[in-house]
Amino acid sequence: MKLLSLNSTVPRKGEICLHGQTVPYTSRFETGMFEGGGEITAVTYMSDGSDRPVVFVTNGGPGSSVIWLHLGLFGPRRIHMEDAVHPPAVPPYSLEENPHCLLDICDLVLMDPPGAGLSREPEESLKKDFYSVDGDALAFALFMEEWLSVHKKFNSPVYFMAESYGTVRGPALASALMGGPFSGSRRLLSISLAGIGFLGTAFSTTPSIPDKPPVEESVLNLLCCAATTAYHYPERFSSPAAAAEEAWAFAPEYLAALFKGNTLTETERSAIAEQLQRFTNIPSSALLSNGLRFSLEQYRNSLLPGLSAGLYDGRYTMHGPGVPGNVPFPGMTDTVAEDPAMGRYTPCFVGGMNLLREELGLPSGTYKAINFEINGRWDYSSSRPPLGHLENAMRRNPSMRLFFGTGLYDLCTVPGNVRYTLACSRLPMERVTAVEYESGHMPYLGEESAQKLERDLREFLRGKHHNL
Repeated sequence: MKLLSLNSTVPRKGEICLHGQTVPYTSRFETGMFEGGGEITAVTYMSDGSDRPVVFVTNGGPGSSVIWLHLGLFGPRRIHMEDAVHPPAVPPYSLEENPHCLLDICDLVLMDPPGAGLSREPEESLKKDFYSVDGDALAFALFMEEWLSVHKKFNSPVYFMAESYGTVRGPALASALMGGPFSGSRRLLSISLAGIGFLGTAFSTTPSIPDKPPVEESVLNLLCCAATTAYHYPERFSSPAAAAEEAWAFAPEYLAALFKGNTLTETERSAIAEQLQRFTNIPSSALLSNGLRFSLEQYRNSLLPGLSAGLYDGRYTMHGPGVPGNVPFPGMTDTVAEDPAMGRYTPCFVGGMNLLREELGLPSGTYKAINFEINGRWDYSSSRPPLGHLENAMRRNPSMRLFFGTGLYDLCTVPGNVRYTLACSRLPMERVTAVEYESGHMPYLGEESAQKLERDLREFLRGKHHNL
């Protein structure tokens, strides 16, 4: 894999008011062209100060553009939503100044991978080199190396922040940026990250994300289910956060009950089922018939009569469950386009990006929010599991810090998995910040959650630390 060039458009001037301060900035559209036609493109926002931190940002997928983090959290302009849980489903859409932008303390590079956003795909024969954990990480490492060189930012602290599959990309990227004799670059790049931020963390203690966690999934899923139940049934718990903590305190007892299986007494089994019904709204009879286990799909369709809760954010609901259609397996529904959350807020984000393209003068062409062809052919094998990449990076770099931001209503990349993974890792926890928000997979949806996330990210970028 070879990066041939990094090209930039003429910078455009802008300004934003952040916390009472007017911050001037320039924006650019930048294209990293690889041998074989593949591209990584980025919208870059920079302000004055040669040694300001640089935050490189991506979303997930695989095959997703950075549209969500661009218009939801990091960019100086964001999509306007009066109510994030009830977003506008049809135009007109509008943009507004983003009060949570971090441009006053860092420069921002919002990157789209090959085949997503406005980035071109590589030639067919080379797609396998890009569409894999390690190949993807190498492409981003080469782009970031060139960007730092072109903009003379090698003396700036470098951060990487990502969401969903991007949280698998981040650990692999930390290794690719270091390089070495066995790396894909076959060079010693020696670029150290000051920190990595994870939102909607998609990896666990297992080697790769398609694998199941090495503990009962029902136990790990209970925390977000309890919080989501509390959101919809506020009379049951003092708050969603309190419900999450109560469920987590119950988790060891629940795990022990699943371990005992048929050796439980009827009284013990019924008591566990009643407690689970309170947390999940799944009838105790259904839980008893399934050995006290439950799936997230069962939970989402049992939570509210006649409604299905969102996989990506349990606050969103839709009449359902949906009618099975053109999907790989009978009985399944599309977990993205038909999801009560993703299917609801996607139109306004895509509409907002088309408005932003006009404002910034971005190139014409179809903007691909998510390219599912890439998603379907992705190779998840890697030289190391994500946690292994992270542990090695933290071991060689004593200044590197990690930030985990998780939504309590995220039924896709569940917060219980983050808690469990951190508890079972060898990461130096004095350099790890983990925070939970009353939001979903995108914890910046909802003004209260966005304010808290902004505050926590500012503290992270300034070197402060706090934990759950």
